[in-house]
Amino acid sequence: MKKIIICLLLSTFGYFQLAGQEIKPQEDKYPYKLPIWGDKAYERGYKLQLPFGIGVNYVYNEMYLDISEFGMSINGVDMSPWLNKETLGFQQTVATSNGINFRLDGWILPFLNVYGLFSQVSGSTSVKLAPNLGGIQFPEFGSDVDFDASAYGLGATLVYGYKNYFISWDINHSWTETELLTKQVGVLTSSARLGRAFNMKKDRRLAFYVGMMYRNFTKAEGNSGSIKFNEALPGIDEAYTNWYDGLTPLQQRTLDKVYDSMEKAVYDKTGQEISLGNGEILTGDVGYFIKKDLVQTMSIQFGGQFEFNKHWALRGEFGIADELKFILFGMNYRFGF
Repeated sequence: MKKIIICLLLSTFGYFQLAGQEIKPQEDKYPYKLPIWGDKAYERGYKLQLPFGIGVNYVYNEMYLDISEFGMSINGVDMSPWLNKETLGFQQTVATSNGINFRLDGWILPFLNVYGLFSQVSGSTSVKLAPNLGGIQFPEFGSDVDFDASAYGLGATLVYGYKNYFISWDINHSWTETELLTKQVGVLTSSARLGRAFNMKKDRRLAFYVGMMYRNFTKAEGNSGSIKFNEALPGIDEAYTNWYDGLTPLQQRTLDKVYDSMEKAVYDKTGQEISLGNGEILTGDVGYFIKKDLVQTMSIQFGGQFEFNKHWALRGEFGIADELKFILFGMNYRFGF
């Protein structure tokens, strides 16, 4: 079922920020408007990052999904009593996405950073099914759903630094849009990190950290979309014909009776006629409703950042769990006025 199921998790999050290194002020007064109380922190001997930043990141996500609810219609006729999560036999659903994330941030307070996000991604959802219709077990098969999507979001980061050690907590919410779903997909991301920075010559700085990240959908009511059945599964027509021809005459008659009973049940319930036999189900217009959940919402994060100078920094991060993977790599440019 290639495009019958569309599950997208676009995970975007904020940078941690190094802060709290005690040094002697280089100028008599703090030269920038932000952050608020920045002049007080500067007078006390704290080094502050430049107040504004622009970041560009490559982000990769892989996650396992649980289909908690699923219903579908064919040619406008509700088939959910017969074609649902149980009868279709969802085995495994894995979503992957990768793309570019753009981030603009500013320090509002010496310990509080706020930011906006925009992302453009592409990916696929791998789905495996083993349908059981009328007591007949169909062979397991799978498909890959390809998609393009865009997302935007808002977030904030709290930071505390002591000498060369730092701790941060980040939270953001993003909204993802794709042509294959009628509603936006909301995602909440929250993470905490603990690390240490090492000072080098000429304003260079190297930092390593470890942390935890939580991600989950925020729209619990589910989503809907539509697609052609044979567009969802290219080649399913031939595969079905070969499978049907391989059945014994008794099995073929039994399957035909299953189709006939479903057609009669639909007509008795709705008064609408629908043809399912002889492979006609494969050419129908399929509408679907889907509710999905992450199998695992927490991952362990490892990362580091290298500051070439007060303007440029390079960052990488890797997150892993049994059923989650995450990779980030990107550059950040900071400035003030």
